[in-house]
Amino acid sequence: MSEGKSPPRSPAKLEILVKEPETTEDLVVLALARGGLEEVVKVLQNWCGSSEIREAVKKGLSSREPVDRFLHARRHAVEIYAKQHSLVPATLMADIVGRRGRKGPQGAERYQLRKAREFLENDEYALAAAKALAGHWENNRAGKLDHGAYLKKITQGFTFEKRRV
Repeated sequence: MSEGKSPPRSPAKLEILVKEPETTEDLVVLALARGGLEEVVKVLQNWCGSSEIREAVKKGLSSREPVDRFLHARRHAVEIYAKQHSLVPATLMADIVGRRGRKGPQGAERYQLRKAREFLENDEYALAAAKALAGHWENNRAGKLDHGAYLKKITQGFTFEKRRV
């Protein structure tokens, strides 16, 4: 009896479809994922030169750092607390933070409070944290009448400023 030999099977060839990056952001994300930030900077330095990279960084980065969600939550907690006690939130915030040489601290604080409120409209977890923090402050107030001094003392453990990295 002769055994029939079947022809050797070739491994299945899979055709991989790779989607080409469509935007600059796609290319950068792909480069960062494959090589890391240092490699991307080295390639840019070799391609463009250091001076062009510095100029692009100066133009591309704003002077203001992004504000994190915790800072927005703390600011909004002050606004919630102020409204619970029929206080002006911007004035209360200015009492807590201080004038710091500003001509119109209430206006600056009003702007920051508005930005925090707008941010928290889209972040339900940070909004819940702000409400919980305001409730905590209210529960631990123990009848103190000077809200500005009370909150200033409580909030000394954290800042209402942007983080510097």
